[in-house]
Amino acid sequence: MNTFMYRKYICITNKHLVSGSGGAECTMNEYIMQLEKCVALHPYAMILREKDMDRQNYRKLARRIQVMCKKASVKMFVHSDISAAEYAGCGNVHFSMEHFKQMCDEQADVIKGLDCMSVSCHSMEEAVIAVRAGADQIVLGTIFETQCKPGKMGAGLSFLEEVCRAVHTVNPTVKVFAIGGIKPDNIEEVLEAGADGGCMMSWFMQQD
Repeated sequence: MNTFMYRKYICITNKHLVSGSGGAECTMNEYIMQLEKCVALHPYAMILREKDMDRQNYRKLARRIQVMCKKASVKMFVHSDISAAEYAGCGNVHFSMEHFKQMCDEQADVIKGLDCMSVSCHSMEEAVIAVRAGADQIVLGTIFETQCKPGKMGAGLSFLEEVCRAVHTVNPTVKVFAIGGIKPDNIEEVLEAGADGGCMMSWFMQQD
């Protein structure tokens, strides 16, 4: 299996998109098996997004998936919860822009101690603010129309190119990953616009 091609992707998890046996909602074991399949493809990273999962269950899951990702040299990002990241032995955390601003105001010393700070951004202004505040990575969207938000027009490749140029002027090493309608058949356009790669949720969660 050629897994090198997946190194330009971030897998974003969503348990609700994973099919269980017989069409039922997937069990935790079925969900973990799906994540194992995703990690075996060796994407650049995985963002463990499960926002509605019980916090204790999320912490346990994060620790288990961190071990899995580390063995495969895949970065795992805990979503927002720094205590869960510490529990899992993970130094990478992904934040919403709002939460990131709050953390910068209230716990700047804590987030500066992370290995990698990733931030969701939806405008040029947010992206520049995030990078100036120390973000190592931004997830920028929505670039193309996506099935998660049908009918909503994406910001497009020109927007992606402009933001990449602006943030790399602030910090040439910051990574930019596009999100929203990203597929294997448009990833080359995303890379040509200056991004480091793209994020996919449905594709990974439904991968056989």
